[in-house]
Amino acid sequence: MFSKSIIDSSASSVKTVGYQQVSQVRYRRTLAYPFYSKAGNIPPARNGRKQTVFKRLMDEFLGPKNYKGEYYLNKYTYPKNNHSTNYIDPRDERGNALLEPLSEFDVRETDDTQNNRRRSKNPLQPFPLNSKCFTNLQISKETKAQIVEDILVNQISSQQAALKYGLKIQRIEAILKLQEVENSWEQQGLIKDDLKKMSETMYKMFPLFKSDKNAENLTEIPIPKETLQSRFLTIAESEPFGPIDAAKEFNLEPAAVTLERLSEGGEHSSHNQATQKKDDGSFIASMYKGDKYAFKFTPVKVGKVGYRYGRVFRDNRKDRKVAYDAAGNKYYPID
Repeated sequence: MFSKSIIDSSASSVKTVGYQQVSQVRYRRTLAYPFYSKAGNIPPARNGRKQTVFKRLMDEFLGPKNYKGEYYLNKYTYPKNNHSTNYIDPRDERGNALLEPLSEFDVRETDDTQNNRRRSKNPLQPFPLNSKCFTNLQISKETKAQIVEDILVNQISSQQAALKYGLKIQRIEAILKLQEVENSWEQQGLIKDDLKKMSETMYKMFPLFKSDKNAENLTEIPIPKETLQSRFLTIAESEPFGPIDAAKEFNLEPAAVTLERLSEGGEHSSHNQATQKKDDGSFIASMYKGDKYAFKFTPVKVGKVGYRYGRVFRDNRKDRKVAYDAAGNKYYPID
């Protein structure tokens, strides 16, 4: 009996025609050897054991172990403690991540070539081929203490602090909020020794922010999600079209209004301090089960609101005052 079936997969296809089986491979997978791996630079197998090329290169990259199982000669084993990054750059190290070469196989290039590569390497760029990704800088403890003192003690606004330290207002407000949370945790005893150790280790690993070199752009506004998609509009050549018209097409507020709103935002901003209302002594009475309304009591000056108790008020008297509004409508004023 004649049978025919076709079995397809992503890697290969098998066809069965009658009782004869034929295998067809769609593509061949090639091993991705590193660009720096050469037959002469690969060390021999250790203790006569068979090793693949990738296993040999990995052993060469990691180096020997100590009694704790740590690769003590590898420069990526221990975290940095001098506020500097420690990113892997294959173009620079070429598979040699040891602090000291163990044999002639670990010597890849001359010192002059390696120094030239290190000069062109950006310490804040974690991925060598991605020039758009950079590591953010953290604020030093001294700068944080100065910001908290200037705003909470010296009573300066967040806008003035942003101009003084070269930081965005949102970041200034975040520093104040995190300082408040840290003080609250200290009072509750939630900061343990492990948390302190991890915080200190992370603090020493990341580079520090310097206002004279890394000042942030205070006029930068976030990109609205509505502008991530293109829109096409047909207009006359003589018709003016500016940023305000573009904002209307995207149903957004103008960039100047957005920037003004961001600069005035924040709990410690000058705008918030100017518009903050003082406590006038008003309160809302307590509500009990069955009450439908809540009454708010506000202290006012007698004679400004309502009528003074005992005042004669006869709305049917003949000599009452008559006035007219802007539309010409007649009305009776109170006084």
